[in-house]
Amino acid sequence: MESRLHHQLGELASLRRGARLRWRLAGCWAATAAAGLLLLLIQHMTGWDTRRPWWLALAGGLIAAAFVWRRERRRPAELRAVAADIERDHAQVRHLLSTAAEQEPDPQSGRFGFLQLRVIEQVLLHRDRLLWEEDFQRKFTAAARAQMLALTGLLVTLGFSGGPPPGSAGAGTPSWLAPEITVTPGDTRVERGTGLVITARFGGTPPAEATLLWVSASGKTQRLPLARQLADPVFGASLVEISEDGLYRVEYGARKTRDYKISVFDYPALTRADADLHYPAYTGLTNRTIRDTLRVSAVTGTRLTYTLQLNEPVVSARFLGPTESLTLAVQTNATARLNDFILTNSARYTLELVDADGRTNQAPAEFSLVALPDRPPVVKVLFPRGDQRISSLEEMELEGEAGGEFGLLKYGVGYSVGGLEPQYIELGQAVPAGGQRRFTHRIAMENLGVTADQVVSYFAWADDHGPDGRVRRTFSDVFFAEIRPFEEIFRADQSGESENQSQGQGGSPGGNQAVKLSELQKQIVIATWKLQQEKEGATSAGHP
Repeated sequence: MESRLHHQLGELASLRRGARLRWRLAGCWAATAAAGLLLLLIQHMTGWDTRRPWWLALAGGLIAAAFVWRRERRRPAELRAVAADIERDHAQVRHLLSTAAEQEPDPQSGRFGFLQLRVIEQVLLHRDRLLWEEDFQRKFTAAARAQMLALTGLLVTLGFSGGPPPGSAGAGTPSWLAPEITVTPGDTRVERGTGLVITARFGGTPPAEATLLWVSASGKTQRLPLARQLADPVFGASLVEISEDGLYRVEYGARKTRDYKISVFDYPALTRADADLHYPAYTGLTNRTIRDTLRVSAVTGTRLTYTLQLNEPVVSARFLGPTESLTLAVQTNATARLNDFILTNSARYTLELVDADGRTNQAPAEFSLVALPDRPPVVKVLFPRGDQRISSLEEMELEGEAGGEFGLLKYGVGYSVGGLEPQYIELGQAVPAGGQRRFTHRIAMENLGVTADQVVSYFAWADDHGPDGRVRRTFSDVFFAEIRPFEEIFRADQSGESENQSQGQGGSPGGNQAVKLSELQKQIVIATWKLQQEKEGATSAGHP
């Protein structure tokens, strides 16, 4: 091969061989570290002392690394493999580099021909030759980093493996670094207000006595003697209640351990819940705020805003119900809000809080939201009660009463002659919420032009706003006034009961049948009337 081309490809082959050596060494270190981690896991699960197998695994990894290093150092330079790698990654020199590498000088003169030199010069002066070197240098750097990473992992594993099994002195550290004292739990976090047991295990000869020194963040200092059971090398003491962060250490003889930190935390919890109620406009009620309550009762359609004060900021807050969950808006000032929730159905919810560390509230508060139905007004006919029998010249005095939970728009009485459309008479307006009104009205039968045997129905009514905001009319029970003739003849029938025969009927025995039919018709009308009043959403109703 031409000397210049041989020199250039030789440098690239050296980088290629160095990269391959480092990749294979990284594999040796990674395999040895994996074996150490596996032995460490077996030791912690079974308590089996794995120190001897660990040293065997480490020795095997070192022997494998030495074998790989020696083999790669003896491997000859693979110039044609370098050329093949360049041609594979750079299509613009495909076949050119391999052709230049295959050129041989004339056996007699020892020189290359013109065309051979032309091909070699194209490779030596190729504009991308620096990119080829950068590619091999990058691969070499990546292999070196992988080797260092694997070697670091092996050293870390070496620091935690090969120690004594759990329960023996110095557990969890290398045997040659076994400490004189092991303090448990070391640096830790505990819930505010709870206690903590601190133990000190001595690896060598235990001292005669040891003391626990506790210094809180506020500067309070507490010294507690560590108790020891018989010949056990473990000393222990308890901090009954930890309410703030602090540091502690163990002092024995003239020596002491480093300072360990105890951090306290709080589970998220509800401290206060305020409810703002915005009633529908038709109710006429004044919006109100209920302080610190878990139960809210309001009319259907009320907009509820719940403001929850928490002991610490949280990342999520929800009301969990049997069929649905309500997400609360979380704020950074330890506040969560349920904004403009419209009460439509009664339900019970449990509050779920989650803080930034994934801790949830330990005693979830239960909230009860009760949606009260918008009941229709109470309308009654007070006098006369029951059906009446009057003449066509009489005047019937009606007395009624009406009242609504959220007030009335207007009220009055109504009547109908036979099957005609009912006539409504307005007797008052604007009754305030919770108020009641009594009213009277006189109906002159002579003005109605009724005749004997006709029936006049009468009732009371009241208007208010329904849940949908539309006007709703509510009726009392309906009663009947039967128009009697001026002259009536009473006879005794064969059963001894009196029979009322009006003049003009000729004493027909079919009178009783007519009375029974009339009563049946009244019952049907009353039943139909009541069914109509039970329909929801009606804004008005006619006479049945």
